[in-house]
Amino acid sequence: NNSTPRMPPMTAMAILSPALSRLKTANALRGVKSMTDSSRRSFTRHFRLSQPCRDFARANSNGNNQSSKPIGRRSNSSNAEQFMPLTQEYEQQVSGGKLIFDEWQHRAAKKMTRLQMAMKEYDHSSFLEQLKQLEKYESNNQQHKTSDEEKNSPTTEQHVPPSISIPIPRGFYVHGSVGTGKSLLLNNFFNTAPTLTSSKKRRIHFHSFLQEIHQRIHDLNKQLLQKHGRSLHVNTSKQRNPILQVAEQLSQEVTLLCIDEFQVTDIADAMILGSLFGELWRQGVVIVATSNRPPRDLYEDGLNRGYFLPFVDMLEKYCVIHHLGNQNLESNNEEKDYRRIRSGVDDEGSDKCGDYFHVAREGNEEQSSQKLDRLFHSFREHSRPISGSQQLTLQVQFQRTISISRYHSNIIARFTFDELCTTELGSSDYHAIANHFQIVMIEDIPQLTLKHPDRARRFITLIDELYEAGCCFVCTAADIPDRLFVGKATDGGSNSTDDDTEINGNMHGIDVAQVQGNAVSELASVKELRFAFGRASSRLLEMCSNTWWKEQGAPSIVVEQ
Repeated sequence: NNSTPRMPPMTAMAILSPALSRLKTANALRGVKSMTDSSRRSFTRHFRLSQPCRDFARANSNGNNQSSKPIGRRSNSSNAEQFMPLTQEYEQQVSGGKLIFDEWQHRAAKKMTRLQMAMKEYDHSSFLEQLKQLEKYESNNQQHKTSDEEKNSPTTEQHVPPSISIPIPRGFYVHGSVGTGKSLLLNNFFNTAPTLTSSKKRRIHFHSFLQEIHQRIHDLNKQLLQKHGRSLHVNTSKQRNPILQVAEQLSQEVTLLCIDEFQVTDIADAMILGSLFGELWRQGVVIVATSNRPPRDLYEDGLNRGYFLPFVDMLEKYCVIHHLGNQNLESNNEEKDYRRIRSGVDDEGSDKCGDYFHVAREGNEEQSSQKLDRLFHSFREHSRPISGSQQLTLQVQFQRTISISRYHSNIIARFTFDELCTTELGSSDYHAIANHFQIVMIEDIPQLTLKHPDRARRFITLIDELYEAGCCFVCTAADIPDRLFVGKATDGGSNSTDDDTEINGNMHGIDVAQVQGNAVSELASVKELRFAFGRASSRLLEMCSNTWWKEQGAPSIVVEQ
């Protein structure tokens, strides 16, 4: 009967013979200490996903079965009891016509479903209580040792240290080419993942995550300065470390943290992430992330990258690493980009580039500008009357503001490329714009080169923020999205070609290109542009398509061509 769900083999065994299952688990645990590291990791991974082992941990959490506290997840929320496996959610979306079946997406969904099952059995609150007891014991024990050393007398009293009996589920790090469905899987997993309460899980874009972390660190530093004042002495305690304090705050707020588009581009973020995530994992937070890069390629050729590598080791320890796609393909260009398929632009490099993406080639610049004029002014009837001289001021982080002069209500805002990408703006500014307006219009996007990598980086960040907020996009540009980033350290208008500075294809000019006298390979953020712009061009095509505009509920405006 297809309507009857199949019972997982481990669950069936537990029901038929729970006592035997627990006995086998106990016998297996006795041999864990003698295992090699690789064998222990393999065993632990299975241990986290099995129902009998959860019973065993509960029975031994306080030394006996009667005094132990039950894991309170089921009694506090029905979300942990009733949830849809990710594979079932994915198959329903395929059968409903929302998705095209993809073998690689389905394989990833199967692995993430196993993480769902582990999350169902995970009681983060009890884990934190046990961790707190262990830290308290270690602190008291250290004080006793110090006191005994001062008295020159050995300790005679023996204490049994508390233990943590609740295993932490391994998170999930999925990487692959642009448009292959990583964000889709992350969103579906987040929506279906069982946690104690819905507020104990968060889904956030990496740019927004870093903004929040920097803001929290800033606020804590101010509090520490007000409380303790300035000091010439270095205090390395956890209580005076704002990064560890921020991680502890987050661990109290979330059990599951989902991060989209994970990337590392500068030394400051690289140093913060190691300490921050190390403490998050120690506090039992489960991390699920997507990225275009495998862990070992993060912050590639970055300044002092050696200090970042311990974070990579921790990432591989605490997360299952999964490549979304066929690893046997010779290049990422052979992977399907479903954003292009949805936008009706299947072929990379095709001159067809969306309904609201206008190429302003030489001779038709005025015609392209007039199209934007007609579209922009057609929104007047959809918005409240606004005085042409009245500027809109949006609040940005760190008590900053950004002023916007051309806009209609909160529906549409109009900018030039120079206004947004050649001035000192960043992700927090773009985040404020993206969350206020439904449609963003940008004029005169030039070809982006390695001579001005900061402009390309800002443009990519802008597109990421607009896409994350579900904004619709309309623009005029010097060329189609696939050819906007030419990958040369020459002027955008130059026709000269230099094979030594070409980064497309099999050339490695990015290693020899010069920016202000420094090799581009020394700047990890520039190294990332080659991957990030592939994502940006894919998102540009989708945001400029009629399909996207309809899905986002943008006002239907027909403008004569």
